[in-house]
Amino acid sequence: MKKRAALLTLAFAITALAAPQEMPKGSELRAALFEVARPYVEREAGRAVKFAGSLKRLDNWAFFNGSVVNAAGNKILVGPSESADTVILWKKSGSGWRVVAYIVGMTDTGFEGWADKYGAPEALFPWP
Repeated sequence: MKKRAALLTLAFAITALAAPQEMPKGSELRAALFEVARPYVEREAGRAVKFAGSLKRLDNWAFFNGSVVNAAGNKILVGPSESADTVILWKKSGSGWRVVAYIVGMTDTGFEGWADKYGAPEALFPWP
């Protein structure tokens, strides 16, 4: 019985470790990831941006799903669709974090297929 309980505890611990973790606002890593992505996103938006939304990390991957906003927190509408919706995928390697893919001003689930295309864990992506 003790062995079974220990195995269940271990299984729950492994599952918890395999789940994406939300990066808290104000954390150093969250700020660093956005700084890596900022030049790409600002080029698309045509101005300075901030990010509002969910940023999750799992192992050496991170995924942002949210909006680009201005300093006042108002959404910045981008592209012909006039959308602020933005997704960004990062991967950490020996040289640090890098942007793997991003979409600014999306109107649908543009990140569908990124798990297969880039080898990112499916658990990172919010599926409806």
